Amino acid sequence: MRGWTKVLSVVVLGIAVMPVPNPAAGSGTEAFEKLKSLVGNWETDKTNMNKATLDLELTSGGTAVLEKFHMVENGKPVEMTTLYYLDGDQIKLTHYCMAGNQPTMRGSYAPETKTITFDLVSISNLKNPGDGHMHHAVYTFIDNDHFKTTWTFQKEQKDAFTEEVTYVRRK
Repeated sequence: MRGWTKVLSVVVLGIAVMPVPNPAAGSGTEAFEKLKSLVGNWETDKTNMNKATLDLELTSGGTAVLEKFHMVENGKPVEMTTLYYLDGDQIKLTHYCMAGNQPTMRGSYAPETKTITFDLVSISNLKNPGDGHMHHAVYTFIDNDHFKTTWTFQKEQKDAFTEEVTYVRRK
């Protein structure tokens, strides 16, 4: 009988010290809700030399957020589209880039820093491994009318440049 008591005590103690996962902390659902709060029209803040706009809309019955980026550079329009969605309980994005490829990234939300960090998981239409593509992105939620994006572009399998932009909600 003492043997069973010892075994039971060890099992109970083991359960008591196990960490309890918090499914809400850093969850894809929470991150997706943060992205949904951005639905609307945005423009670069006054510190940015290139004026650009972002239009975000809820689409596909509320299951995706569609982002349309617009800018004019050297007299030519620059347009890109990014789609944000849940894949199970993970937040993902697919970026339709002017580089002609489509990176898909998985995100993780950090409520304490109000950031979603996206990292590359796959890419379509990349002809060579060294071709340029967006590889990493961070969204920082500042307040209801401001957020910041930081996108990292890789070429030759190394970070080539980072674009950091703060957006202001257009009223």
